Amino acid sequence: MLRLLDRNPDRVPMSHLGAYIQEFAALLGEENKPIFKGIKKASTGCLAEVPVERTHYSRARIVQAKNDENSKPGRHLRAIEALMGRDAIKEAQIVDEVGNVIHVLFGIVPEDNPSAERLYQESTVDGWVTGLVGADDSMHLYVRDHFDRDLKLVVRDEELARSILTHFRSGTVRLCVRGTWLRTENGWSPDASKCTVQSFEPLIDTPFGEVLAAAARVPGNGWAESEDPIADWANIRGIH
Repeated sequence: MLRLLDRNPDRVPMSHLGAYIQEFAALLGEENKPIFKGIKKASTGCLAEVPVERTHYSRARIVQAKNDENSKPGRHLRAIEALMGRDAIKEAQIVDEVGNVIHVLFGIVPEDNPSAERLYQESTVDGWVTGLVGADDSMHLYVRDHFDRDLKLVVRDEELARSILTHFRSGTVRLCVRGTWLRTENGWSPDASKCTVQSFEPLIDTPFGEVLAAAARVPGNGWAESEDPIADWANIRGIH
């Protein structure tokens, strides 16, 4: 089992989970015929089974990956650690069939890209509150936005933090944040731990398509003439 620590399955985007399973299978070795046995809520556990007669070959590949990062198994192990870094997962374990930890992996944090576009601004983020960590005056708020990005924001007001936490996984909130934003493939995004929450409000979870359909029924606002309102909205928001 590949166990991603401190990250429940509902906090891992499905496309990312597929990438973990693919790299884990490659690490075990396609020639060893690993099969997918499901997802276990043990943090996030990707279960696999290798035929008994091939188990020692898969173990040998894991040992080789640990000792030689330039080997083929080593490249797949590093790929898993790179995925972990992208998803801000600090640690994972490879666990054998009886529950013994045979290897510990650590997420590779991607190097900062100095050429990335940045700006300092105050704007809003919509998403689900998935966690709050910290007991001092700099608490970290974790939010999953509508593009499946896991955002890490700073909250410096305890009363504000308590109010936000009442909406933990119970609906969408709109957070007003101020700090450094990065230009990404999904538009502008708050830089991790560099944006501070100023205020928030809970939102009514109406599907966005219904919102645009309602707007299209209002005469003269332009949405009624749009052939693809969601694509036009994404273009306005700078999402490509």
